[in-house]
Amino acid sequence: MNNHRKVLVFIVLTTFIYILSSFFIGCITPVFPLFKNVSLFGDILKEQKRATQKSNSFLAVATQPIAGRFLENYLKKRTLVSFDADTTQCALPIINKKLVQLANGEQVKVRIAWFGDSQIEGDLITKDVRNLLQNYFNKKTGVGFVPLTSVCGDFRQTAKVQIEGGLEVDNFKQMTNRSKLFLSGYSYFGADFGVVFNDKVNKNPDQINQKWLVFGKGDSILVIKNGDTTKWSARQSFNKILLSESTSNGVKLKIKANNTPIYGISSEPKYGIVVDNFSFRGISGENLNRISSALLADVNAKQPYDLVVFQYGINLLFKPDETNFDYYKRLIEPALRKLKTNFANTDFLLLSCSDRAFKYNGSWQTATGIETLVQLQAQLAFDNKFAFYNLYSSIGGNGTIVKWADSTYQMANKDYVHFNSRGARKVGNLLFNALINDYKKFEKKAAKQVVKTTVKTAVKV
Repeated sequence: MNNHRKVLVFIVLTTFIYILSSFFIGCITPVFPLFKNVSLFGDILKEQKRATQKSNSFLAVATQPIAGRFLENYLKKRTLVSFDADTTQCALPIINKKLVQLANGEQVKVRIAWFGDSQIEGDLITKDVRNLLQNYFNKKTGVGFVPLTSVCGDFRQTAKVQIEGGLEVDNFKQMTNRSKLFLSGYSYFGADFGVVFNDKVNKNPDQINQKWLVFGKGDSILVIKNGDTTKWSARQSFNKILLSESTSNGVKLKIKANNTPIYGISSEPKYGIVVDNFSFRGISGENLNRISSALLADVNAKQPYDLVVFQYGINLLFKPDETNFDYYKRLIEPALRKLKTNFANTDFLLLSCSDRAFKYNGSWQTATGIETLVQLQAQLAFDNKFAFYNLYSSIGGNGTIVKWADSTYQMANKDYVHFNSRGARKVGNLLFNALINDYKKFEKKAAKQVVKTTVKTAVKV
């Protein structure tokens, strides 16, 4: 018997035995339920089903009936979308109005608060957006707000803070009864400590920058600088004092604060664009609800933000097969409403999560539930009247983080979650371009309005 014939006989016998055993077990299962039919292809079919569910998950959520042009808009790549307007309208009218003023030479400050998790830690992404915006408009630079200490202080390149003396730290995850947390999620307490601050952002040597000390409500504080001691009241939930207005990049001081929370130092141009990075590792944004409304109202009164950006979501994908994020909507909405209520004259932009991968059957692949999460985040933007940017689709969608981590020109870390500096620069450029395209829409509409007004005036004359 040759080899081919042996193979044929083996296949026929195996098939016959499998069919016979299936028939036998099917007959006796009602009598002996412990016997179960076994599928030789069970594992294959199970994996095939999981893969099919993964590939169809976006389609399944996308076909739900949703008001207006929601579906059409939230799937757009590299575009800021407003669910209240068509695509010819800008998504961020409040900040764009200020940017037009800045572009026309007016001495105004345009403030952006950028909240996020470890993806923006160390000023990643935000440093590139800040640099591009500042250079596009009036070329006045500055790092913005910097907390006194940070888990990423060693690798942050845009600012350095050294603390001399004892300092206690409260934060979102480690709160005491005296905690009065700032937007950064941190507050610092010290009876007597020194601060050496340096703004590392490149600037024109002749540019004058302001360095502000930011602190909360408590006892009066003493600030010692260049040998001079000044006493400052801390009656409000948000207080700021001008430490320096000079061409210097740094400032050195001592603080005696006792029970008053010190938040950090802000280094910013006298007029121009200020981008504050409020990163906090391991959260998904719901912790922002712990910031007091009194502090938010004070911030809005003394240094209102023109744009607030939320960049969260990747920490929700902590299980490979997690696909239900309904609980997140209930957790995050109070925080979103709280900020929007207290920052009434501010644009809000919600970025979707980016890409994240897990190992499925030995190979790294995009998380099963990521498209479902992206739609939920878009729904949050829709419900709360925020602008939305689909970061996941804009960087390339499914498989991007694996490709970026495994390529020769690496743009992501091997945890298949975080961008490296190259990837962060890429994302920063994408977001900058989206912001500028939105600005140009507003600028174009404003120019048309000026022409229309001029024509009406001429006709009346």
